[in-house]
Amino acid sequence: MLADVKKVGQRGTLITVADGYAQNVLIPKKLALPATAENIRSFEKRNQSAKDKVAMDTTLAKKALAEIDGKVLEIQAKANDKGTLFESIHAKQVAQAILKQFKMSVPEDSILIVDGPIKKLGSN
Repeated sequence: MLADVKKVGQRGTLITVADGYAQNVLIPKKLALPATAENIRSFEKRNQSAKDKVAMDTTLAKKALAEIDGKVLEIQAKANDKGTLFESIHAKQVAQAILKQFKMSVPEDSILIVDGPIKKLGSN
């Protein structure tokens, strides 16, 4: 499957459908490819590459986490007298601060701020 099709299958999966449906709907609309030996090999190669990338990203993330564990990250932001920030701090600002202070590149999508964006002064 090249795209998600409701009640048929999801993108990146290998499914079996009726020949007529495949020839008249899925293949002409470029929603799927026929399951030829070459297409199946290409599909398996892409899946293996994706799995390898995830494994490598996980290893790098664990290494980065071990290096910054226990360190304090300071982010400067403007706040009012009650300690409420004028702008919330999101994962993007945290990633930039990690890069600036610890010289480490951390992807934004690997940063999870549990209670949502930071909106108050203090330690989180």
